Amino acid sequence: MNPKMGYFPGSKAQNMRNVFRLMGENLIDDPQYFCLQAVRKFAKRPQLKRLEKLRSAPLVSGKFDGLVALLSEDRTAVAQYLASQKKQWNRPSKAARLADTAIAAQLWDLAAEILDSSPVTKTTAKSKARLEFSLGNLDEAINLLSSMGNSKSRQLKHYRSELRVLESWNPVANSKKREWELNGSTRVLYIATNSLPFTASGYTQRTHSLLLALRDEDIEVQAVTRVGYPISIGHALAESTSIVDGISYHRLLPAHMQFDAAGRIQQQTQMLSALVEQLKPTVLHTTTDFTNALAVRAVARSYNLPWVYEVRGQLADTWASTRPASASGSQRYRLFQAREAELAASANEVLTLGQAMRDNLEHSGVSPEKITVIPNGVGHPFVDEPLSAVDARTALGLDPHAVYFGTVSSLVAYEGLDTLVRVMAMLANSRPDLYLVIVGDGVEREVLMRLARELGVGERCIFTGRVSRQQAAKYHAALDVFAVPRRDLSVTRDVTPLKPVEAMASAIPVMASKLPALEELIRDGVDGVLLPPGDVIAWSETLEKLLVDPTFRQQLGQSGRKKVLSDRTWAVCSHKLKRIYSR
Repeated sequence: MNPKMGYFPGSKAQNMRNVFRLMGENLIDDPQYFCLQAVRKFAKRPQLKRLEKLRSAPLVSGKFDGLVALLSEDRTAVAQYLASQKKQWNRPSKAARLADTAIAAQLWDLAAEILDSSPVTKTTAKSKARLEFSLGNLDEAINLLSSMGNSKSRQLKHYRSELRVLESWNPVANSKKREWELNGSTRVLYIATNSLPFTASGYTQRTHSLLLALRDEDIEVQAVTRVGYPISIGHALAESTSIVDGISYHRLLPAHMQFDAAGRIQQQTQMLSALVEQLKPTVLHTTTDFTNALAVRAVARSYNLPWVYEVRGQLADTWASTRPASASGSQRYRLFQAREAELAASANEVLTLGQAMRDNLEHSGVSPEKITVIPNGVGHPFVDEPLSAVDARTALGLDPHAVYFGTVSSLVAYEGLDTLVRVMAMLANSRPDLYLVIVGDGVEREVLMRLARELGVGERCIFTGRVSRQQAAKYHAALDVFAVPRRDLSVTRDVTPLKPVEAMASAIPVMASKLPALEELIRDGVDGVLLPPGDVIAWSETLEKLLVDPTFRQQLGQSGRKKVLSDRTWAVCSHKLKRIYSR
C-alpha cells in the first residue's frame, strides 16, 4: 500500500489524530450541525434537561437561545428565535450564523428567507452554498462559492469531490493478478457500511444474522466495514478487528484519513484490495449505498472475482424524506439514483428486501434474472417460544396488569411515531390503564417526548432509549399491540422494516400503515391490521377495538408468527444466499 496516500493501517495514536482532524474539518465546514450531531451522539437525557433549563438562567437567558433550542431538538423554539432576530437579518455575518442554525434544524424556507434579506458577501455565500448543497442543488452551490473567490476553500473541495463521485468518477484498485483458485469451499467477504458492536440498527442486525446463518451453512464468512469506521462515529480506540459471536469484522483504519468523497472511496478501494489479498475470498458481497459498490466493483474487476450487491434501502428517498418535495427532482437525487442503477446493473447478482424494491430495480434497468429477494427475517431469540406478557413485563419492571401498545424502532421522522403519541392522548381519559412504549433512539426522540408533555401524556409514554437485543425481544413480548405508523413517502412505500417481522414472530398483533412494502408482509385482518398513514382517529378506533377483543388479538398474533417462521427466518434466507454464491 502507498504510504504517501495514507493507506497503511493506523495505530491508536494515529486514529486519535484522525478523530481530531475529522472534528476540525466538521467544525470548519458546519460548526452548528457538528455540535448538534455531537449532542445527539453523546448527550444523555439528564444533560439535555440541564441544557433546556439553561435558557432561563439569569446570566444566559436570551444570549444562546438559538443554539440551546437547536441542541435541544426544539425546531419550534429555533424558528421563534430566528424570527425574533429579524432586525439582524440584513447584517451579513449575523445572517450567515442564523441561516446556518436554520439549515441545521432543517428549516429550509426560513434559511432561504434570512439569506435573501442580507447583502451577498463571502460569508453569506458560504451559507447559501450550504443551503443549496443540502437541498441537492450541487452545481448552484459550487458555482456560488467559485464566483465569490472561494476557489481553494475546503467547503468547495468537498462539494466538487461529491459531485465527481455522483457523476462518473471511479476508483482504481491494485492491478495484481489473483493467485488463488475459486473452486472448492466458498469464502465470502461481506462489505458493510457499519456493524455491531458499534452501531445497533435493523441494518447491522440483518448483516450479523445473515453472517451467522451462513456460517451455520458451513460457508466461510468474514466482514469488513467502510473506511474510517468506527472512529468516524466517535470510537477512536477501536481495534483493527472486532469479533462478535465468532464473526470477524475487519476495520479499514488508515494512518491518514481522506475526508473528501473521492479520496475516501479511493482509500477504501486500496485498503480493501490489501484485505482481499490477505483473506483470499471467492466472492465479494457488498451492501448499499453505491459508494461501497464503487470500491467493491473496482476490486472485483481487478482480481476477477464475482460480486453481489445487496440493495437494502432507497437511500436517495431516505435523504429526500427530510427535505422539501422539490428535493426529489434535485440534481443530487437524480445523480444518486443513476449511480445506484449503474452499480446494481454491473453486479453479478443483486439482492433486495421485497417485491416493491425488486420492481424498482427492474425499472431502473437491472436484469430480472440477476435479482433475488432476500427479505428481513428472524433468528434467536425470536424463533424461540415467546415469553408470556406477564413474564416479560415482570422482567422489565412494567406493571403486569396494565395495557401496553408501542413499537421498537429507530426514532426518525419517516417512522411517523408522533401518530402513536397522539393516539395515546386521544385514548388517555377512556383508558386509564393504557401506556405507550417506544423502544429505541434517534433524532426524533426529544421531539416525541416534548410532544407527549405538551399533550399531557408525558407520564403515560415510556421512552426506553436504546436497549440490547435480548431486552428488545422482551419489550416485543410485553406489548398487547405492536405499531408501525410509517408516513406515506417513497422510502416507506418500498422498504420493509425489520421490526414488524420480529413482532409477528413474537405472536404480537401488528397495526401498520397501509403501504405497499408493509402489505407484502401483513395480510389485513389475517396477521395484522393495515390503516391509513397519519389518520389518528382511525388508529385510535382500531386500537380500542383490538384492546377489547383479546381473542382476535391472539388470532392475529398466532397467524403472524406462523407466517414468519415459515418463510422469514434467517435460516431460510441463508439457504437462498448459499445457492446464489454457488452460482
